[in-house]
Amino acid sequence: MLGIRRLKIEEKSAILTLGRQIFREDDEIPLLRKALSQCVPELSFVATSSCDNTIVGFVLVCKEATKYYYDFMRKIPNCYELAFLGISPQAQGNGLGTQLLKHALSAIFKDSTDFTCWLLVDTINIGAIRLYEKLGFRRWYETTPCITPCPGYIMGISTRKYKELYINTTDFTTDLHTHVLDLITNPVLVC
Repeated sequence: MLGIRRLKIEEKSAILTLGRQIFREDDEIPLLRKALSQCVPELSFVATSSCDNTIVGFVLVCKEATKYYYDFMRKIPNCYELAFLGISPQAQGNGLGTQLLKHALSAIFKDSTDFTCWLLVDTINIGAIRLYEKLGFRRWYETTPCITPCPGYIMGISTRKYKELYINTTDFTTDLHTHVLDLITNPVLVC
């Protein structure tokens, strides 16, 4: 079974170790290091295996961008970067990314009721793009090789869209509670 909780500062080296299994060494690992140095622990979460408390997933949220890809991004008020979402290959496909993202978005909403949250995702990462779009992120720009090493989408979600999806029409707490009950009934073992 898996548990989701806020990031503890002492877990950053374990996240880097997991990140090395998931992300490209040349361009993504330096940004992961930067994100780990400036992420906000109260807005960032880890998923752990209940078998041995190993970190099997994480989401890192920063209040300051790890990198500004376009000038307009510097002008967005109350802007948060969803800097990294990483799930161990053994734990993928069980809804863990969705739950980590929902925890992060809920924490951002509690931190600021007027926000924009953005992220960068490779255009070939179709599964991640579908996940982000399912949770309300929209594609803002497609990057070019002169901006990012691999073509990517800069995607974002605003407070308005978040409220529309999770506050006004969906009871986010009930949705999360239902998922937790499902995990208890049908545990995902990652040992």
